[in-house]
Amino acid sequence: MTHSPRRTILAATTVAAVTLAGCTSPFPGIQFTPEETTTPTGQTNAPYPADLDHLDDILTLGKTTLPDGATNITITPATNFAESYPGSWGYVIAYHADPQPIRNHIDTYTSHSGDNIEDYPDTKYLAYIKDIDFTAIQHPWVTGFGKVQLVVERPLGRCWLLIRGAPR
Repeated sequence: MTHSPRRTILAATTVAAVTLAGCTSPFPGIQFTPEETTTPTGQTNAPYPADLDHLDDILTLGKTTLPDGATNITITPATNFAESYPGSWGYVIAYHADPQPIRNHIDTYTSHSGDNIEDYPDTKYLAYIKDIDFTAIQHPWVTGFGKVQLVVERPLGRCWLLIRGAPR
């Protein structure tokens, strides 16, 4: 028995309508990808997972690097920022570095001089940076460049880079 072309077209149209309507997939085992994607860290729309395997990619987003010899590097998602702005994402990169590489980093990426960083006053207003716990940071100094907020603890040693983004 042969099928008429009309019957085949009706069957194909029905499958397409059911699929587009969001009903149960007529193709078992095939999953449709949602428009928004979530990284393993739970950030919707984040370009990369917040892990060390993607450190260079994340730093490239902020058009920055870490100071030479940085150690104890960790990356966490900036979930508080991401929750504050629909579609946004962010990363907190914590690290330790020696004083001179920190000074060089400040000279290279900011409009400030790294030579007299100890003379700058502590940053008092920190409420806009919700993804870093400042309770255990002594004498914080914060500056920004592009998508990046740089947090430096004095005496020099511990630092944080907060790289954030959002759709335009």
